[in-house]
Amino acid sequence: MTTTSQYELNKGLAQMLKGGVIMDVTTPEQAKIAEAAGACAVMALERIPADIRAAGGVSRMSDPKMIKGIQEAVSIPVMAKCRIGHFVEAQILQAIEIDYIDESEVLSPADDIYHIDKTQFNVPFVCGARDLGEALRRINEGASMIRTKGEPGTGDVVQAVRHMRKMNSEIRKITSMQKDELFEEAKQLQVPYNLVLYVHDNGKLPVVNFAAGGVATPADAALMM
Repeated sequence: MTTTSQYELNKGLAQMLKGGVIMDVTTPEQAKIAEAAGACAVMALERIPADIRAAGGVSRMSDPKMIKGIQEAVSIPVMAKCRIGHFVEAQILQAIEIDYIDESEVLSPADDIYHIDKTQFNVPFVCGARDLGEALRRINEGASMIRTKGEPGTGDVVQAVRHMRKMNSEIRKITSMQKDELFEEAKQLQVPYNLVLYVHDNGKLPVVNFAAGGVATPADAALMM
C-alpha cells in the first residue's frame, strides 16, 4: 500500500473514534470495565506518567507484556504511548499490533527537537497540540489524529479548554483570510500551503481532534464535546 493510501486509511480509522471517550487503564480488569461502560478505546498505561515525572523519574513506554494483556481482554481498540522522537518504541508497539500509537509529551521526551516520522508506520498516530501551527506540523509529519495537551494527571480541565479555544479561533481566522494571504500564514505557521488551504476551505483540521489533559469527570468530557 502506498504511503498516501495508508495515511487516508489511518485517518478513516481515527474517524471511527469521533464522539467517543478514550479511557486510561492500567489493568485488563479496568479495560473490561471501560469497554462495558461504552468507551470507544482504551489507553494502556502501567502507571500514571504525570505521577512518575512529578516524583523525578523517567516515564517510558509501557511494558509490551502488560499491553498484550489488555489487548486480549477487550475487543475495542487499544492505544499505547511512546516517547516523543523514540521511533524504536513506536516500532515495538507496531510489532505487537497496537491499534493506535500516542507520541506523547506526557512521557519523558527521547528527542527534544525532532518528532517521529510517522509516515514510515502503518499504525495511526495520535499527537498533542496546543495551537493550530503545532497541530498542522504534527499532521505534516503523518499524525492521523490530534488531541489537546491540557494538564495531564491534574484533573484540571482549564488548559484543555484553552488549547481547544485557541485552535478553534485560529481556524476561524484562517477561514476569513483571502487566498493570497494564506502563503504568508503558511510561512508563519511553518507548515505546507496545502494544509493551510484545507483549513481555509473546510473550516476544520484535516484529521479528528480530541480533547485530553485534565478531563477527569463525565461533565468534563461533555464540556469538551
